[in-house]
Amino acid sequence: MTTWGYVGLMIVAGALIAFQSPINAALGRSVGVFEASLVSFIIGSLVAAGIVFFFGKGDVRAVTQVPWWQLLGGVLGLLYVTLIIVSVSKIGVTAVMVSGLAGQLLTAMIIDHFGWFGVTVRPIHSMRILGCALLVAAIALINWKR
Repeated sequence: MTTWGYVGLMIVAGALIAFQSPINAALGRSVGVFEASLVSFIIGSLVAAGIVFFFGKGDVRAVTQVPWWQLLGGVLGLLYVTLIIVSVSKIGVTAVMVSGLAGQLLTAMIIDHFGWFGVTVRPIHSMRILGCALLVAAIALINWKR
């Protein structure tokens, strides 16, 4: 697959997150914030277990041999989903998405720049900084009337 093919996949992933946010926020209004996070992760875990059962090629038992920090993804996902549930009703889906994207982009640039977690080093350069500045401007413009 080409670079642009992966870009397209991530655009789809971003669209799915945009749907997930108001759906989880609605669930949070129905059952409670933390309860919605729990339900979301239980359903996701059941689906993931089914996918692993039918299509998995790895060895989930190897998880006992990984460094502790590799297990933080679930905690970070829980925090992300919970903060979205809390924020959507306060600032709206668009502001939540662009603000979350800004946090992701700024942090991702630092991770890429230093090659943390074993990723290929991709140095920060002027165009990446400009992209981040434009995203920060988007946050200001989207929240202008607040």
